[in-house]
Amino acid sequence: MSNMSFADAAYQILKNVGNPLSVNEITSLSLKQGLISTNGKTPFATMGARLYVDVKRKGVESKFVKVNRGRFALRECSQAPTTSASAFRPSTFKGAAYMVLQGENRPLRIDDITSIALKRGLLRTAGKTPNATMGAQLYTDIKTKKEKSIFVQLAKNRFGLREWGLEVIEDEINKAESEKVLPATERKRSIVGDPINFEGLIYGPLNENGVIFLFSKVHDKLGINIEAIQPGFPDAKGRRKVRKGWEDIWIEFEFKSSQFKVHGHDPKGCDAIICWEHDWKDCPIEVIELKSKIEELKTD
Repeated sequence: MSNMSFADAAYQILKNVGNPLSVNEITSLSLKQGLISTNGKTPFATMGARLYVDVKRKGVESKFVKVNRGRFALRECSQAPTTSASAFRPSTFKGAAYMVLQGENRPLRIDDITSIALKRGLLRTAGKTPNATMGAQLYTDIKTKKEKSIFVQLAKNRFGLREWGLEVIEDEINKAESEKVLPATERKRSIVGDPINFEGLIYGPLNENGVIFLFSKVHDKLGINIEAIQPGFPDAKGRRKVRKGWEDIWIEFEFKSSQFKVHGHDPKGCDAIICWEHDWKDCPIEVIELKSKIEELKTD
């Protein structure tokens, strides 16, 4: 019997087959071909653990890539985007983000990516807002490179790597989001915002989605037309009436203006915050507070 390691056996099997395989398929073929011998009762679990650890520890230096849940391929045969961490200097924000996501092997929020990168010494910066810089770098990379970017954005502020396979990432995000929703039997009390009785709305918003809906009811009265809504930062592009005509305006929606800062957004990438409540005293960009605008419109 061969004394070949599990990793070496997996490499030979994947090399011969030329396609991604599940851990069970790799293990079964390795045993049938006599590439590995083991007295353990769980060779499938051992094979899976060896491949997962190899990918996690070696990152882009690993021979293997995880292409879907429980499925692996050889990096040399993978159809994943050719751009990798080697395309970035290790000390850059994008290079650090890639290494962090490779190591964690799961989607992360911007502030988590930045925090881990700083703690592990993957990133060094004298800037006072590293979270905002990290967010701007990843948003811009995805926006400009589109499907060629090695990063993917899931939900509003969570990022992963395209090489993982979008099915896996989306499944993890959807699962995490669904866990936050209480079953109908546990929703004993409904909570609403302050009464506003405006344009058919009885109550004011309690979250960002409510702000967007309310704005859609009054945008014309505020002299702002929306041209596009996008999943990344900033949320929307519009045009606003000025003396010379209609100028473009980039907008980020928040329930409270201070959440713009909490979410790590870069003020340089946005013209205005549209919110329900303005609570950020030293906000460096324009804020349109719907709460006060509604009161003004009701008195007109």
